[in-house]
Amino acid sequence: MKESHCIFSIFGATGDLANRKLLPALYYLEQEQHLRGSFKIVCIARRAISEEEYIKDALNSIRKYSRIKVREDLLNKLASRIKYFKLGLSNEGDYSKLKDFIENLSGEECCNCERIFYLAVPPNLFGVVADNLKKAKLAEKEQSGNAYNRIMFEKPFGHDLESAKELNDKITKVFDERQIFRIDHYMAKELVQNLIVLRFANSIFEPLWNKDYIDHIQITVAESLGIEGRGEYYDKAGAIRDVMQNHMMQLLTLIAMEAPKSISAADLRYEKLRVLKAIPKFKKGSIKGIVVTGQYAHGEINSRKVISYTEEHEVAKGSKTETYAALKLKIDNSMWRDVPFYLRTGKRLKDRATEIVIVYKKVPSPLFQKVNPDSNMLIIRVQPYEGITFQFNAKVPGNKVIVDNVNMDFCHECKFGPNSPEAYERLLYDVIVGDQTLFTGWEEVESAWSIFDPLIEAVRNTMPHKYEAGAWGPSEANLLIENDGKKWVEPKKPDYAELLNS
Repeated sequence: MKESHCIFSIFGATGDLANRKLLPALYYLEQEQHLRGSFKIVCIARRAISEEEYIKDALNSIRKYSRIKVREDLLNKLASRIKYFKLGLSNEGDYSKLKDFIENLSGEECCNCERIFYLAVPPNLFGVVADNLKKAKLAEKEQSGNAYNRIMFEKPFGHDLESAKELNDKITKVFDERQIFRIDHYMAKELVQNLIVLRFANSIFEPLWNKDYIDHIQITVAESLGIEGRGEYYDKAGAIRDVMQNHMMQLLTLIAMEAPKSISAADLRYEKLRVLKAIPKFKKGSIKGIVVTGQYAHGEINSRKVISYTEEHEVAKGSKTETYAALKLKIDNSMWRDVPFYLRTGKRLKDRATEIVIVYKKVPSPLFQKVNPDSNMLIIRVQPYEGITFQFNAKVPGNKVIVDNVNMDFCHECKFGPNSPEAYERLLYDVIVGDQTLFTGWEEVESAWSIFDPLIEAVRNTMPHKYEAGAWGPSEANLLIENDGKKWVEPKKPDYAELLNS
């Protein structure tokens, strides 16, 4: 039987995402022998350059950004797969030419050729590209006997619920849901994938993973970086839209979901969606004590002075956009009722850290009430220093009964080495094999926006609290959790960090 060609098309192939992430990821897949002999990469952009010039630049990007050592023989093999095509994204005629180009490259009609379209372009152009693909008969809803065609694109999935629905309507006129791969790269991080194994493959954790044993849960996504030249985008988005509504809700659903029937994409999405639907909707007038927003001022990061948010390029003077948000959520179901979930994210914070902290209830036994032992905690570090720490109480050596907390650490890199697949390496492989497990379903996107739209509207005209760059956010965020008799667990380097840095 004749092998069908796979044509992987990257729209926006001269952009930063393609150079830093996609091309190095394709090189990794080449090394791992995941690309078939007939696999071709069509790099599409509006720049008028020769194919030879583009390939030269692409190979230099791979040499610069690849996390693994580059072998020139494999690099040349990947280069032989790359073709360059100049196209104006809004020019219908260019898509007809692209169709001819792909059919000449594959030697067969498009309907018999496996096609993947990666949209590394601004979200406002997703619908334009999809519509033009359909008009040129480059893409269609899958039918029996036809080769697959799939589309991939990054968040943000709209600016609010209404725009997300409009975008989805445009995409689904061309592609079925099973053909759509919405990327949230957090889902492909090793420690995020490990959450499912941690919970459901260990009898010491899952029986205690509920309201009877857990006091509260904290999720932190902290960045020491500022907006890094994204002022125009970020000033319209803010921390809630940029991180909390998508990345953090994906983390929350994996932490809070019940055991799925299987680890298939459909069963995982079903349980994640149940979590989202169990979160009570915010009401515009009832956000006091639920959310705190902040905006970074002058300060120091790693002994380097940095400017305030409103001094950043392309940020409006007097902007009310939040660069920090802390939020208290509850999940109204039998598993989590009355267990608060505290989420916080921000720019220009003290350190870069993404971690989940499970804080267990204190023991009811009166034996050690006088020494008041700390709560047990399970700390899951997504980045950096990927790993898991279990904090429990033990006796300090000596004649007196003195209790202190001690840690048991799992260091991911110490155990498995430093070369775990990068997120985009996994995501590109999954779309090639058609596995949607790590991708976000439309119903998840819709439910997340329906939760956050009222919250965003409620804080839109309020002035965020100022916090000094290099702090952990505004002091008001501390009150959000302290008023419940709890406190933030500040991210800190684990004991094994010295081993990784040595």
